[in-house]
Amino acid sequence: MPLEREDQGPPSPDDSDSAVSSDNRDEHGQSMLHFACARSHGKNALIQLIEESGISVTYRDELYRTARDVSLQATQPDNAREIDRFVLGMAARGDLDALTGMLLDGYDHIVDVAGTDGTTILQVASSRGHRDVAEFLEGAREFEEKRENLLTAIREKNLPKAKEILQTPEGQKLARAKNYYGRCSLHIAVLMENEDIVEYLASNFRATLKVGDNLERTPIHYAMGISNVEAISRILIKNGAKRVMKDLKGRQPSYYFMNKADILRLQEEERE
Repeated sequence: MPLEREDQGPPSPDDSDSAVSSDNRDEHGQSMLHFACARSHGKNALIQLIEESGISVTYRDELYRTARDVSLQATQPDNAREIDRFVLGMAARGDLDALTGMLLDGYDHIVDVAGTDGTTILQVASSRGHRDVAEFLEGAREFEEKRENLLTAIREKNLPKAKEILQTPEGQKLARAKNYYGRCSLHIAVLMENEDIVEYLASNFRATLKVGDNLERTPIHYAMGISNVEAISRILIKNGAKRVMKDLKGRQPSYYFMNKADILRLQEEERE
């Protein structure tokens, strides 16, 4: 399945884009789009907001809700349909990069999107002649399954199984792909406190070091709140993790060394 967005190798943690752009979200992870989705709007208003603001529809708040989720909770189904229409527009334009980015961000309403007349997103891409997008959509579910299999292997501390999944052409993408909680493979490996898996991921898939969760906490933020902080943080820092990265609440990793409750709660979520 073609997920060939960019395979020039993982970016270095020192790349200029390692700074988190959190200007368009508040400390609870909510964007302007989250707030807008709680109220009714005229036709095209939400799509115009998304296009003009550059806000990602994949953003999840501290309750793991996307703006689309907020729409449905606020009984504003028209807003959810507008977001779906925006996603359909990507397929109609053949915007493979944007769709791939959404999949890697753990957005969960790509393949199931359909127009008001029932036309599926796959039909939209195919009818416009975007074969690459159609192939991507056909393989998206399989990619999600592989991602979940990887994360399950990490939770079970099964390094051989994790390696088997990652030693494939899609390995780089699977390693940094987020789940519906905004966590990538390294986030979960840190929460599981497994040094061998953390070492393997941090040294072979360095892009994972700067993946932010739903509140832009990186794996080093997590490491500071766990019991095995010394060994795990040493591995991350040795491979280039930045101790000065701030999350959406403006907290550097060291904050969680003294205030472990948030990270311990995430550990409990992963172990349930």
